[in-house]
Formats: sequence, structure tokens, C-alpha cells
Amino acid sequence: MSELPEGLRVSELDADTQAARFFVSNNFVDYIQGDLGSGKTVTCCMRILRHVQEQWPSPVNGLRMSRWACVRNTNVDLKRTTIRTWLSICPDDGVNRFNWGQSLSHRLRFGNVFADIDFMGLDKEDDVRKLRSTEYTGIFFNELPFIEKVLFDESHGRLRYPEKKHGGPKWRGIIADGNAPPEDHWVALMTGQVDLPPGMPPEEAEQYKWPSDWGFFMQPPALMDILDDRGKPTGRYKINPNAENIHNLPDDYYDRLTPGKSRAWILSRTMNTVALVVDGSPVWPQFRREFHVANEVLKPQLGPQHTVTVSLDFGRVYPAALFSQRIGQRLYVQFELMGFNEVATQFAPRVKRFLESHYPGCPAEFTGDPKGNDKGQAVDISAYDVFAANGMSVTPAPVMDNNITLRTEAVAFALNDNPGGVNYLVISPYCRTLIVGMAGRYHLVREENGELKPKKDRYSNLCDCLQYLCLKTGEGRRMINLPAARPSRSTQVWKGRKSMRRVSA
Repeated sequence: MSELPEGLRVSELDADTQAARFFVSNNFVDYIQGDLGSGKTVTCCMRILRHVQEQWPSPVNGLRMSRWACVRNTNVDLKRTTIRTWLSICPDDGVNRFNWGQSLSHRLRFGNVFADIDFMGLDKEDDVRKLRSTEYTGIFFNELPFIEKVLFDESHGRLRYPEKKHGGPKWRGIIADGNAPPEDHWVALMTGQVDLPPGMPPEEAEQYKWPSDWGFFMQPPALMDILDDRGKPTGRYKINPNAENIHNLPDDYYDRLTPGKSRAWILSRTMNTVALVVDGSPVWPQFRREFHVANEVLKPQLGPQHTVTVSLDFGRVYPAALFSQRIGQRLYVQFELMGFNEVATQFAPRVKRFLESHYPGCPAEFTGDPKGNDKGQAVDISAYDVFAANGMSVTPAPVMDNNITLRTEAVAFALNDNPGGVNYLVISPYCRTLIVGMAGRYHLVREENGELKPKKDRYSNLCDCLQYLCLKTGEGRRMINLPAARPSRSTQVWKGRKSMRRVSA
């Protein structure tokens, strides 16, 4: 390979498209968002080839040295989609060898180009560690809405190849593509496709600003609504004349995509619009966003008379916590906290710092997944032990055998408990992932034995926390007409004038 393939020359691109503008851009971060079939991934692969050829030659050996990572959320999707697209553009020709071994990579050696392309699926702890321990010229995130922000942020510190003695990188940065993200996703918030919760503190909102030196390329929607005489959608669609990459698709490509699909799916996948795509029946059809979610971020009530209840789920991939207060006759869920790929020894200090920052002077009580009391396989210590060592004594949620039906019904009871038309359960708009989960992303799937159970994913852990909270506050007992059990004593974890100490319950 002595130059770019014939079909990939810059002169062949339509300069009036978002894809072409993305291709020639040089921002530190460039993200292109579009529908299925809009050519996003191909354009990203083309851009990698552009950068490896534009890297200036090393003063040491005259080679254009660069190193890239192509990242997908799972190895399965990486091999099935990303690598196939890459090899269709940049094939293994015997000289530029693709390594299909344990470490997926492509070695590019043509002209004076000396580039290595690593391919990673971030579905294993070792893969995440690999991203955090390497140096690159650029990183390509394929399907960015499936990537956690902590990994995206971490990747910025990996961009320092080649070293200065070889001239350093001419350009370094992140490129990414994706379909319209879910409404709770950080991409949707940072790009302004959804509004931040009203009343969010400025220091919290600051992290959701899209920096001025980042590029956001929004492709036109592939489909448009056909409207009736009153301007209302008819449920039929037409091709947008400004849609990109149409000439490379079968004539009936989009016509065959829409039948049998939900309106939300069509909006998200063919109209480049943020929408809540639900794949099954919601666990809590009783949830009404306009009724159960507050209009503004809920502020904690501070002072020693106001106890905060922290409900916890200890999953390794997505550990989660909900922070709530019982005020009067209502239960206010005020904040959510999620981790990614964190063990209890990492997550517990985060929970403690969050309490100290948001609930100074408030006593706290902790409840969580009963399985959190199980000892680990490698060490004889449980998540409960770790939290206790950090001054937070956790009690298991009161549910026999951790029964999922009882847990979900306790939340359903709280959602339906609305005396006089006033909702008992009030959720802050700050709890974005919890809200989207309750609105349908936390849904029922049929297991191999035919039984319907809630799907386990990034939405399920916070929804589990809500179940433990409702059981802790007595909803499980109230729904069978029993009085609430005697509450456990709370623990003080905030920093006062005296040194921090654990208060026994």
C-alpha cells in the first residue's frame, strides 16, 4: 500500500457533508453522530489513514511513526463490525499484516508510514487496564454512546506518541462516532441534545460543557416525517434529500428499516434524535415521569435531625448508590452515584466523600444488596466489611432470599402510594440514569428457562438500589399491612471539628 485506496482520496469526498467536514477536521476531539447507514465508521477509518500519512517524519529514522487504538464496548462487536469495516478499507495484503491473535492489531508499513493500530473491546478488566497503560497518537471510539465517560476522560492522558526525539505527534486526539445517544448519556448532555436538570449546581454543570476546541458533527436525519394537513406525523416517512451516504445504500434500505419498529427506535436510529428506546416491558409501568420526578434538583435537608438513607448495590462493573431522605410523609430520592469497574475498596471512599460534601452534619444509615455480605473468592472480606472499615455500617435489605419479585413490588407499592393525588416517592431530576431505567430501560427479558426477569445492565443497579431503599423504609411490610420495623440507628460520617470516628449502631 503506497497511498490511500482510490475511493478514499479527499478529492472524492463531498465537501458539503458533515462527514467530509469531520474527515478534514483537526480538533483535539471530533465526534460525528448520525443514523444507521450514514457512513460514520467508514469516515473514521478513513481519517485514521489520513493522519498516519500526515504525521511528520522522524528526525531520527525518517519514518512517519504513529500508534492508534480503535475501541468498542465489547470484543464481539469489535470483531463483528469495527474490524470488518476497517479491513474493507485497509485490507491485510501480506505486507500490512493484521494480527488475529490475543492482541488484535494491524501493522501498517507502506512508503515511510510506520503505524500500528490496536483494536480493543472494553468488556474485560484486562482490556480497560490496557487502555490505561499505553501511549497513542489517536484513539477512535466506535459507537461512543456505549462508552463510559470515565474511560473517555482517561483516554485523553494516553495521547503522547511518538516521543519528542521522533518529532512528537503532528496531531493527537480523539475521534468518535455514534447513533443518537440515550437521553441520560453524557454525550447527549454535553452536546446540548437534552437539557441539564433545572437547578443543577454550577460546579456539577461545568463537567457537561462541550469544550470550544472539540468538534461535534451532526449529520442530517436520514428520514423525515410525512405530515398530515394539520402538521401532525402520519406514521409514514420519506427520505431526507439532505441525508448523507444515500448513494452507497440499497434503494429500499430505509423503507425496510421502519416497519415493525417503535417510534422511539425510528427516531434514534433513522432520524438522529435522542429518544428512549425500550426493548421490552417496563418493570414499573406505574412510573410516570411527569408525576414522580420533581421539577428541580432536590436539595438535602441538613442538620442532625435529618437522616440520609444510602442504598447500595455492589456490582463490580457498575457499583451504585442512591441518597434519599424521608421528609414529612414523603420519600425524596435526591442523588445517584455510579462507578465503573470499581471494587468496594474504591467505591466506598467515593460514597463517603459524597456524603461529606452533600450532607454535612446529617446522620446516615446504609442498606444494600444482601449478597454484599458474602466473602470474596480471593480474600476473606465482604463489601459490607469494606464499608464498615470506612465508617459506614451497612445492613442487608429486609427481603427473604433476595426475592426479586418482592423487591420490585415494594417499589411498585411506593409508586402507587399517592394519597390525595400527592406522590409519596419523589425523584430528583439529578438522578438521570435511575429515571431512564424506571421509564423503561429497566425492563423484563425472558431467560432460557422461560421466566421473565429484569434485565441486568447499567440501569439495573440503580433500580436495585431503589428496591433496597423501599424495603428499608418499610414499603415491603406496608404492602402486606404490617407496621414498619423498628429503624436501625444511623451512623455519623461527616467531618466535624473532631477527628472522624466510627459510631457503633
